Amino acid sequence: MTVRPLLKIGASLLFAFSMQAFAQVTVPVGGSVSVPPGGSMNLACTDLLVQGAMNVNSGSVTQGLTVGIDATGVLNGGSGSITLSGDWNNLGTFVPGSGTVVLTDGCASGSSALTGSTVFNNLTLSSTSGHTYVIPSGSSITVNGTLTLQGTVGQPISVVSSSGSPATILLGPGATVVRSNANVSGNVFIGAPASTTAIPTLNAWALAILAMLMAVVPLIRRRVAI
Repeated sequence: MTVRPLLKIGASLLFAFSMQAFAQVTVPVGGSVSVPPGGSMNLACTDLLVQGAMNVNSGSVTQGLTVGIDATGVLNGGSGSITLSGDWNNLGTFVPGSGTVVLTDGCASGSSALTGSTVFNNLTLSSTSGHTYVIPSGSSITVNGTLTLQGTVGQPISVVSSSGSPATILLGPGATVVRSNANVSGNVFIGAPASTTAIPTLNAWALAILAMLMAVVPLIRRRVAI
């Protein structure tokens, strides 16, 4: 069995180059990482675990497998982009900025799941191989910019709930949806959760008045007939 190294980043570090051949990139508690403006952090199909602070700025994080934000972690998307092909696990803080998170084909096979409560600016779920994206049940995903659901002819993506319960991708004011070749499950709602109109009920007094009216109506009809 081959064991690849685990990269942990301590203190403050500014990335000026692409990163290759690591099993996992971890920003530990107390650590700080910044992608330089216009720079790129290539994860080379490894996981990114944020326990400290990370700022994407206007750069890009590419070829990610799974991105995880621990309870102590803060990931600031800035105006950059984060691209991954595995899962998005958010237990901490994600600051969307004006950036974009893209889940697409690449390093992982099978389905990709989004877990935790996250507000995105732009969110793209795309694939050319019929990938399945699992949305957490409830209303814990919000998109304020553009939500893109993009498959291909004959290979549409599938968007499903993590359980039998409804799942909702909420849209912020002014948000837009771009959808093409995407199969969205019947219990996944985009824009607002399903609502049911409550059947009005009557209290005891209203029921009593209604009964009196029903009793009076036949008498009125008799008088009119006479």
